[in-house]
Amino acid sequence: MQNDAGLDEYTHIDFESLYRVFDAPINDLDCGKKCAPYNTLGVPFCCDIQQIIPTAYLAEWSYLKDNTNLWDLWSDEDAQKTEKIAEEIPSGQVPIVCLGADQCQRNYRAITCRAFPFFPYLTSHGEFIGLSYYWEYEDRCWVISNLQVVDTRYILQFTTAFEALLIYFPEEILNFQSHSDRMRRTFEKENRSIPLLHQDGQSYIINPNSERMQQINIKVSPKFGPYQIAAQMPFPDEIQNN
Repeated sequence: MQNDAGLDEYTHIDFESLYRVFDAPINDLDCGKKCAPYNTLGVPFCCDIQQIIPTAYLAEWSYLKDNTNLWDLWSDEDAQKTEKIAEEIPSGQVPIVCLGADQCQRNYRAITCRAFPFFPYLTSHGEFIGLSYYWEYEDRCWVISNLQVVDTRYILQFTTAFEALLIYFPEEILNFQSHSDRMRRTFEKENRSIPLLHQDGQSYIINPNSERMQQINIKVSPKFGPYQIAAQMPFPDEIQNN
């Protein structure tokens, strides 16, 4: 795939430019309306801080706090929980919290919001080849059960943005390679293939042991959690969209 949008100088990356590069939605439909009914709070799982706490790079947080009231630093009175979150967050990032899904300012969504549920998949040799997903959210995220809806334009912009980020923040290479390694170990143990939305615009499954790739028809990818049942009795609008 050829990038139709890029950054003039990766070494001079700024988040205003990066947000313009990576502004495409996963799909024209509002996927939050697909998963929210299955959340007891009635909001999209990815906007529920009881499920996911987004993070921002320090330079990104500086940009956000100077330009929008959407975000604030996350905090909690539970010292044990705060310590656990601090241990899980990569260095150079901070946990943040927004005003809520109903007050979202889409131009100021953090990179973690734009990317979710995907992360840059790196091979064991450290090559960034495409997008895979945070499998911990298979039972909640509607998109993970409907990978066929992911637009090529989104994949293109995701790739452009993270190529820049991996150059500007090289420590992220180790972070995402470690996460990819953990995915391979987990899926090998569960005897599962890893789904990949490749930079070439095609969909593949990866053998987690040999890392051999096989092209697939993404429309027949697995469904999880309540979406397994929903797929067996779709409403007319879901048949049209899917």
